[in-house]
Amino acid sequence: MITEERHRLILKELKRKGSLNVLELVNITKASESTIRRDLLELDHQGLLKRVHGGAVLIERASLAVENPLSERQSQNSLQKELIGKYAGKLVEENDTVYIDTGSTTIKLIDYLIEKKATYVTNGLLQAQMLAQKGFKVICLGGEIRGITGACVGASTYQKLSRYHFTKAFFGTNGVDIEHGFTTPDNEEALIKEAAFSRCEMNYILCDHSKFNKLSPVHFGDINEAIIICDYCKENQIKEHTTVVEVDKV
Repeated sequence: MITEERHRLILKELKRKGSLNVLELVNITKASESTIRRDLLELDHQGLLKRVHGGAVLIERASLAVENPLSERQSQNSLQKELIGKYAGKLVEENDTVYIDTGSTTIKLIDYLIEKKATYVTNGLLQAQMLAQKGFKVICLGGEIRGITGACVGASTYQKLSRYHFTKAFFGTNGVDIEHGFTTPDNEEALIKEAAFSRCEMNYILCDHSKFNKLSPVHFGDINEAIIICDYCKENQIKEHTTVVEVDKV
């Protein structure tokens, strides 16, 4: 049995049972014990399972159906978000038309924006206020307001967004997963994110390490549709499918 087939079989059995020991895997694959240990090491490095003494356990994706208020999320991993925002702020250039999504990390981005000859478009009320206070040219899309995030959503927001084409866009996300991509709890916000994704030349996802292997109910973008800017990422499989900038290593 070739390596790829053996890896698929190991993961299939793990999904079925949740945990397996080395002897069980030897019997299932007919491979040697040393080969199985090498397989488990490689799959652990890829973030597909977790090695434990004598075997392996399945990494469960955390499901995030509940959305915390923006004020609460701003205090979580604040230093990491600061570094991400500082790196991302340098990417905006003269004459860019930039879309800025809602979220606690895009707020940090605004602190580090300096390009006054760009146009900034956002569906976030707090983001719009911060941009205006810094003297930037800012367009707030308006619409129905979600109190928990301060995001403008709905038909009028979507209609106004559809008039624009963006050179760069910066998005927050509640979850990043190799299979399910970028996800968020609310369908209305997901529709706006998805629409902006489709109208941008270069999409950036701003997220800290806590968002990897997490799932929220609504998909808004595939893993290969954006560059991820994070503090660090241990998920080798994600790195194989898209560009990941780890600011801790820059």
